[in-house]
Amino acid sequence: MNYFTKQKIYLAWNGYYNYNKEKLESVVPEDAGVYKLSVLLKNGNLRVFYVGQSENLKERLYDHLQDYESNDCIKGKVGKYICKFKFALLSKEDERDGAERALFLYYNPECNNEYAIPSGPDLEINPD
Repeated sequence: MNYFTKQKIYLAWNGYYNYNKEKLESVVPEDAGVYKLSVLLKNGNLRVFYVGQSENLKERLYDHLQDYESNDCIKGKVGKYICKFKFALLSKEDERDGAERALFLYYNPECNNEYAIPSGPDLEINPD
């Protein structure tokens, strides 16, 4: 008998949208949630290169597009490739922590620092 079952959370994903300021203005709310950034590959598939969370998704996603973005990996991808984003609203901080951790473990995105991923609860989510 398994006494340690993961809590399941269903994420209502929005996207994939083109990652630009105009799209952020039109589709992203100033609400809390998790997100993932992906690069469009030549074969039409998407590869997730960064996952994150914020209390204000619009502001955080906008920050990644600015010259002051401190993550050189994100800056390089956004500057060189066609990128897309997807987000899901999630109001509780502990659930965002757990969802970000689950997304990181699922995708192993190259632009995330593994030491900066929150410990959060062990969640089972729908990554797509």
